[in-house]
Amino acid sequence: MIKKIIWNGILLITFFFFSGGIRSEAEELSLSFTLSTGGDGASMKDGSHNTSVSFHKDSTITITSDDGVPFTQLYIIWDSPVAEWTLHTDQEDILCGQNGFLHEYIALNSPASSAVIHIPMDNTRISDIRIFSEGVLPEDVQIWNPPCEKADIMLIPAHADDEILFFGGIIPKYGAAGEAEIQVAYMTEFWNTNRVREHEKLDGLWASGLKNYPVCGGFKDVYSESLETALGQYSFDDAVRFVTEQIRRFQPQVIVTHDQNGEYGHGFHMLTSKAVTTAVEAALDHNQYSNSAELYGIWDTPKTYIHLYGENKIRLDLRQPIESMGGRTALEIAADAYKKHVSQQWCWFYVSDDYEYSCADFGLYRTTVGNDALGDDIFENLKTYKAQRQEEEERQAAELERIQELERQRLEQEEKEAQEKLEQERLAKEQQLEEQQRLQREKEALQRQEYELKLQQEKQNRLYNFVLVLLILAGISLTIVIIIWTRMIIKRSKRRK
Repeated sequence: MIKKIIWNGILLITFFFFSGGIRSEAEELSLSFTLSTGGDGASMKDGSHNTSVSFHKDSTITITSDDGVPFTQLYIIWDSPVAEWTLHTDQEDILCGQNGFLHEYIALNSPASSAVIHIPMDNTRISDIRIFSEGVLPEDVQIWNPPCEKADIMLIPAHADDEILFFGGIIPKYGAAGEAEIQVAYMTEFWNTNRVREHEKLDGLWASGLKNYPVCGGFKDVYSESLETALGQYSFDDAVRFVTEQIRRFQPQVIVTHDQNGEYGHGFHMLTSKAVTTAVEAALDHNQYSNSAELYGIWDTPKTYIHLYGENKIRLDLRQPIESMGGRTALEIAADAYKKHVSQQWCWFYVSDDYEYSCADFGLYRTTVGNDALGDDIFENLKTYKAQRQEEEERQAAELERIQELERQRLEQEEKEAQEKLEQERLAKEQQLEEQQRLQREKEALQRQEYELKLQQEKQNRLYNFVLVLLILAGISLTIVIIIWTRMIIKRSKRRK
């Protein structure tokens, strides 16, 4: 046990040594402004969405850290639509505003004690500016991601706060607790009515756990007492066109929108619901709203849910604690998020799963993947795009492994065949050498045999010649004997006479 504690201590020290330890919290620094337009810009430090300063094109705002402490992080809350703009420091120029985030976070590459904002266009308004030292930012600083490339779930509310009041548990339940990519596509905007609500919708979404920036259809916020009233106030074709484009752009697997009866009877809620049910069919047809079809292609949404729809009902469980959101339930998170809509707190509506406008009750209006069996999951029969990517990556990895294994086997087979070929060549060479050696031995044996035959023949010839000589000598000797004998006989004969 002691050894284990010591070992864990060593690992912990090593981690802190190489990682630099846990990042400390960023310090919010006191700042002052120098405006090219004059004034002190004090309202840009009051933390209120209700105050702002207006600037004309090419004017500048110089931000200075009061204590001279360098800052590395800047947070601007614009109070008008944002265009591209430039932030200048002594070390760098940073192009900002490309995503049009109303609440914009900028990370400096190098610490600076001052920076200059160059205003890009007339009537640009800024509500608040904050600067921070290096470190972990406060939770209320919103660091937005761009809108989804592909959305697992797309919420289509008529107004800011509807996505919380009526669909409120979906963002934390599937976004924070799950791994779903969620896109919010609002129908209305508030720039010409009550622009503080543009800030409140971002604050509410951020408090819900959403990180992908919302999109907006740009329809004006006008109260509609009925669907007929709304159809007279708005162009239904424009509404369907907008929703169709968002469906094709984000390719959602699930769409969630308003009650067909407009929850409490709001006509624009009804129009939004009708536009969505029309658009899910239009998005399939290349000939309808062809501009967005050419830009994004067509799309068939697998599942479309309508709030409080009477058929294929499901009820979401929004009362389970979500660890990543401090142990709060989706219902509690939605209730806290609704409080960010400060201007709407006079309304009698509230976030609940047990009253007539329950944010937990929906019905499956349209499906291409079968009806729900569980009755508590809008993502039943589906897999998130992240899970699909992981499966595809695993499939590709398995396929790559299979190909690599086949390649390994091929190389092994080629190596084996090459070795066998070399072995065959070696054996052939050995056999050839042995055959050559055998032929050489046979040749040498034949040569020896021929030599021996020659020696034997020479020996026989010598013996023959020797015998012949002997015979000749014997013949000569016999002839001499005979001659001598004959002479002796003749001599004897003569003596007798």
